[in-house]
Amino acid sequence: MQERQTKQKQIIYDALKTLDHPTATEVYGYVHETHPTVSRATVFRVLKGFADSGRAMELKAAGDEVRYDYNVMAHYHARCTECGKVADVMATGMPLGGLRATAECGFEISGYSVEFFGRCKDCQG
Repeated sequence: MQERQTKQKQIIYDALKTLDHPTATEVYGYVHETHPTVSRATVFRVLKGFADSGRAMELKAAGDEVRYDYNVMAHYHARCTECGKVADVMATGMPLGGLRATAECGFEISGYSVEFFGRCKDCQG
């Protein structure tokens, strides 16, 4: 069944594309400035729906609020250890789609995530 494209969904998706790996709270703040009738619950629900349908990617890191990425092409991320900024990384020598894993401890592997850590350009200076 085709998902309905509402005006609110388009506003939220446009905000997601404008912001750089935002949290749902950041998307809500951005949307609320120009569209105050769009509720916080709607933003959170729509972002979760984008992730569930494959239209956006959820970036989860331990202890951090979930971030969202509209770029669903295979790529990695780097996180600044000082300010928390997240950026796209294209790493050479690492297979984006071909990594295979087996778990000898009984896990059924359903996916993986690679995240690089360091300091962003702003925090280096």
